[in-house]
Amino acid sequence: MYLEESKNFLKDYPQITSEFRGCSEQEIDNLESILNEKIPEAFKEFLGWFGKSGGKILRGTDYYYPFLSGEAYEGWKEENIVPQDHTFKDVGIDLLNRNNFDGKKILENSILFMSHQGYAIEFLKVDEGENPPVYIFVEQDKWLKEGPTVWAKSFSEYLLNMLKQEIESWKKLGLLD
Repeated sequence: MYLEESKNFLKDYPQITSEFRGCSEQEIDNLESILNEKIPEAFKEFLGWFGKSGGKILRGTDYYYPFLSGEAYEGWKEENIVPQDHTFKDVGIDLLNRNNFDGKKILENSILFMSHQGYAIEFLKVDEGENPPVYIFVEQDKWLKEGPTVWAKSFSEYLLNMLKQEIESWKKLGLLD
């Protein structure tokens, strides 16, 4: 419904989408319970499409269900590397706090869905509609003064732009025609 344009764009790249793995409805419901937030419909659609794994898409970025649900941190918790109550949102809170922003307040009513190398995050606010804007904070340039800014006016716009950038990168590397 919300992601039709993204799905149509990727029809020409079955070698990419063949590696997509979506979340089950039970996993999405479980995620709502873990996050204690109502997940907007556009983000639910993403989760069902390739929210568990995007294959080559955003490889090396903390992005998918294992991070959102906290499964990715279980080993770290067992080894006391992170506290037992550590969540993916804590990554964003810590990043914002270390740059003199109130991470807890900024990420209130939010779903942090991307962290890259500990210096960049992307999130959405759950109270801004079913296809909400996407916000970004990067530990550089204007963000150090302004804090998070709107990266895309909707999650569907964000996803399409991200997928186009990823495909273009793979083409430049000679891995796609």
